[in-house]
Amino acid sequence: MSTIIQIDRFTRQKQSISGHFAPAELRRLAECLAGDEGEISYSLAGNEATDAAGSQKRCVKCIISGWILVPDPGTLKPRRYDLAIESRLVVVRSESELPPLELESADEDYILCGAEMNVMERIEEEILLNLPVALARQLEPAEKSAKSSTPVNAKAKKPASVTVAKSSPFARLAELKRR
Repeated sequence: MSTIIQIDRFTRQKQSISGHFAPAELRRLAECLAGDEGEISYSLAGNEATDAAGSQKRCVKCIISGWILVPDPGTLKPRRYDLAIESRLVVVRSESELPPLELESADEDYILCGAEMNVMERIEEEILLNLPVALARQLEPAEKSAKSSTPVNAKAKKPASVTVAKSSPFARLAELKRR
């Protein structure tokens, strides 16, 4: 089941879409789950906004709720992870439209999107970007962690805010896509 929306019409006409599905339906997310149980509900709402310079921005408000089973970082036993994601996405057509990372607003995320957006892929990317840092580390390719000379426990002692501040959500997503 894949829903495609025409992003220009979706934002210009202030359309919305909502639904729900099982976590196992998301291929990349399914790779890091500890079980098939769970449920994901979503709502996307389009809008056009005018920025301070007077130019139009295509925006999508994305709300995701539900729960999934993920492996506990310490015991690797399944544990419930509740989803409560709300993001405001500014849709741009090319990388040249992206502002420098340091100038991005804290309450907006810029995403590249052509004429169409695959709803399931967008939901999956939002969930992957919002997984706990410890779980995201488990998703790193095995060969990368085997080459690392830093023990996993030493990495885990880093404050999460330091890790998040230094890594771009786009870089993290690109790493997950390379898997």
